[in-house]
Amino acid sequence: MKYLSILFLLLCSSMAWADNNALQKNTAELASTENEKTFQDGRDYFSYTTPINMQLEKGRVQIQSFFDYDCRTCVNVQDILVLYQELNSDRVSYEEYPIATANAHYSAQVFYSLHQMKRDDVSDLLLFETTEVSRYIELAKLENLSVWLQQHQVDKKRFNNIFYANSTIKLVNSAIARTEKYGVFTYPFVVINGKYVLTISTLYNDDYTFAVLDYLVNKVILEQQDK
Repeated sequence: MKYLSILFLLLCSSMAWADNNALQKNTAELASTENEKTFQDGRDYFSYTTPINMQLEKGRVQIQSFFDYDCRTCVNVQDILVLYQELNSDRVSYEEYPIATANAHYSAQVFYSLHQMKRDDVSDLLLFETTEVSRYIELAKLENLSVWLQQHQVDKKRFNNIFYANSTIKLVNSAIARTEKYGVFTYPFVVINGKYVLTISTLYNDDYTFAVLDYLVNKVILEQQDK
């Protein structure tokens, strides 16, 4: 009977060890899965079939953001991307462009007029101001926009002169060509090094956007090292 008791204790100990070992193994596998978590092409981001032919800045991953003043989420996206660039200034560069087509280039014309006046701060305010559809429709009329600009210390006469200047028209034409080249079909539209694209399906949440950006930036850097 004594031997049976000992055998029973050994069996129980063996089973307990096996259960504990299985638990540790499952925990380790779960942790490993979390550590190796990746994002999927077609769900978390999109890839160009043929990368955009562009001049890349050596040693940096380029993030290009396309926006329109008529955009509910572009303000938040701009904040996210500016912060991301600041936190990764050693390896990331950031640029923003207005979306423009031959039949819809008002935003680009306004953006480049303010840019040439060195009033990008007012352009940022306008992006925030036009998050509501009704307000965008109102300010899409130049006479209403002129009043709003004056309220923000932008000279009306100078703005109007630049708005119709040849220099502005050239910049708008470049914006039209760029929008077509990158295949921008929605906004916001963010391009990573001419290869990967993020849209609102990824750009709606700060933490999620940062995680996908980190993944793609690291992916680009590794791709460059393999060349």
